[in-house]
Amino acid sequence: MSELHFCSPDGLSLKLSLPSESTDLAPEYRSTVSPQTPRKPTYPQTPTPLPSLPVSPASNPKFGNPTPVGLCGFLLANTPATIMLLGWGGAGGNNGNQSAAIGAYFYLGCLLEIICGIGEWINGETFNATVFLVLGGYFGASAAVMVPFYNAVSGYGTDVDVAEAAYYASYATFLIFMAVVLLFFTIASVRLDICHVVLFACFTVCFPCEAMTYFYMADGNDSAAHTFRICSGVSSLAGSAIVWYLLLGSLLEAVDFPYLLPVGDLRKYVKRRSEKLDRRRHKTSMSCKL
Repeated sequence: MSELHFCSPDGLSLKLSLPSESTDLAPEYRSTVSPQTPRKPTYPQTPTPLPSLPVSPASNPKFGNPTPVGLCGFLLANTPATIMLLGWGGAGGNNGNQSAAIGAYFYLGCLLEIICGIGEWINGETFNATVFLVLGGYFGASAAVMVPFYNAVSGYGTDVDVAEAAYYASYATFLIFMAVVLLFFTIASVRLDICHVVLFACFTVCFPCEAMTYFYMADGNDSAAHTFRICSGVSSLAGSAIVWYLLLGSLLEAVDFPYLLPVGDLRKYVKRRSEKLDRRRHKTSMSCKL
């Protein structure tokens, strides 16, 4: 008689005895449990699905476009100061005094421009970040010299007339180099659109005119100083009008408005340098194959 043994992992044993010769007897089955300690049955581990939880905004951060913030800060600081330069309605005391704009320079022109510049830098917009950060620094520097606490004029001597003349001439040099920076912005914006080219060109004219205003004030030529002050105010007002236009366009784009304002895109006319290099490499590879 032959025997077959079957054992399960949980200790259950099955013994089957079969006769060696043919017989009419049914095979004998015996089931026993081995004396060893029975093990717990194991079941396949299946992952238990977790209930879907709402994703909090903190776990999925999303940054907005900081450009409208910077444009608002610039306009709310620069446009009133421009009206003071022009002397409209008695603003600026008819001599271009911008002391009333100190708060706007600090908290709108300086603070918002710097915040916007940092946001543009985070977004990888190098040109925009440079423009906003430089303008933020300009507004902060211009506001600081107007604060009586700093008393910037006193650093040029005790004689008031001599000190004011030296201060005006010195501050004019700062405005000249601001004009150089704006000229570079104008050249770089040719790759962007017509609005930015005209905008930066207006302020490239504004800063030298304002610098000449201070130079003539240092010389005591009030008539010429008044003429250049009006010229700087007009060019600044023209540039501000374009910025107001760009602000409206950026806000319409932010709310996905069905209609957008045209800005005169120049990208299809002024090709990217990398695109030209790719074409040159392609032509070189084609000539080598031939």
